[in-house]
Amino acid sequence: MLVLASKEVHKNMMKYRTLIAILLLVTDAVAAQDTVRMTLDSCLRYAYSHNLQVRAATLNRESADVTLTGAKMRFLPSISASASEGWSWSDQTTRSGSVGLSGSLTLFNGLENLLNYRYSRIGAQQSDLKVQQAENSVGLQIVKAYLTVLMNEEKLAYQREVLETSRQQQLEGEVKYHVGRLLESDYLLLEANYTSAQAEIDNTLLTIEDNRSELSTLLDRDDVVIDVIPSTDSLRASERTVPTFDTLLAQARRALPDWQISEMDVEMARLNVDMARSSFLPTVSLNAGTSYNNGAIVSDNPITTINGGLNTNLTLGLSVPILNRGASLTQYKQSKINLQQAQLQQRQTEVDIENDIQGLHLTLQQALNRFRSAEALATAYRASYDVYVLKFAEGAVTTVEMLQQQDRYLSALNDYLQSKYNYILAEKQLDIYTGKEIKL
Repeated sequence: MLVLASKEVHKNMMKYRTLIAILLLVTDAVAAQDTVRMTLDSCLRYAYSHNLQVRAATLNRESADVTLTGAKMRFLPSISASASEGWSWSDQTTRSGSVGLSGSLTLFNGLENLLNYRYSRIGAQQSDLKVQQAENSVGLQIVKAYLTVLMNEEKLAYQREVLETSRQQQLEGEVKYHVGRLLESDYLLLEANYTSAQAEIDNTLLTIEDNRSELSTLLDRDDVVIDVIPSTDSLRASERTVPTFDTLLAQARRALPDWQISEMDVEMARLNVDMARSSFLPTVSLNAGTSYNNGAIVSDNPITTINGGLNTNLTLGLSVPILNRGASLTQYKQSKINLQQAQLQQRQTEVDIENDIQGLHLTLQQALNRFRSAEALATAYRASYDVYVLKFAEGAVTTVEMLQQQDRYLSALNDYLQSKYNYILAEKQLDIYTGKEIKL
């Protein structure tokens, strides 16, 4: 029995040394980087300005603004200037030249310009919503990563308390063992427990570094290490409530950009139908121009000037489409199909959002129930563990009994932390869906 216990301690020590080596490598890499302390709010604000997904959506918005400006300019006339100078040779050499100014204005083209302007305006508004959509997506990822760091750092604090207790027990056990008041098997268990507690801390530190790296990547700040700032407010399950499903759904309808984007898709599809229909209508345009012509026979001596003159014209044009091999009809039919698809997609978006809200509402309720239960169990097992530690010091319980109680406490603690941060994540996700400020 003692041989087996000794082998177990040796095995744990080898694992511990390996973890220490890995941790030192990670620590050296981290030391080469700057550390930046950030709150959740500062992480979100930084990501909204620097994250690649958000920046791509912002560029699309700028492109939509340019398109809208171009749609406005289509209402203006087209004006151009021209100038020419030429020579001709036959029996005599002749020079001729002209300057002119011309313009055209579309008076009617089936309201295509007006429809195109409306389409571009909705596209610009939609691009703003797509930026918000990208911010929501990135924000959720950052909240998950940030909360994971917070959870593991809170777990680390509890583990260090247990480690300190284990260290005291191991030191006291060593004294008792040498004076014959503690069995060797119990002393080896205390040593193994201390080694295991240290290994758990090392594992948690490695996990935290990995979590921080993920958060840095989301912020597009791979050159620094993000050190999160925990919230000063204590969270108690008994103080939390869950809003009703109808309340959450109504808030999501007003705030969620996905809903409005799908509505705009339908409106833009309707405008496409109208623009396709306008191709069947005639186009009326007004053209005007003025030019001045002059010339001379340069081979004469002296040069003979050819009388020039000022010419002005004004033309009203009418163009009626008759046959374009069915292109307009095909475009019109396709636009109507696209409208039906947009309407179906809008309905699907509504169903998806309702299902998402319903699922998140259920998840939040279940997470809060688990949080309440785990909070009560963790409190109870912590109190029981503290009593067992005192009893063990007095010799009232065995080493095995104390360690069993410690394992129960640590298991309850892990459940508590998981349920607590799962609840916070579900709550923050609903905050994003309902347009609320994301804060801890």
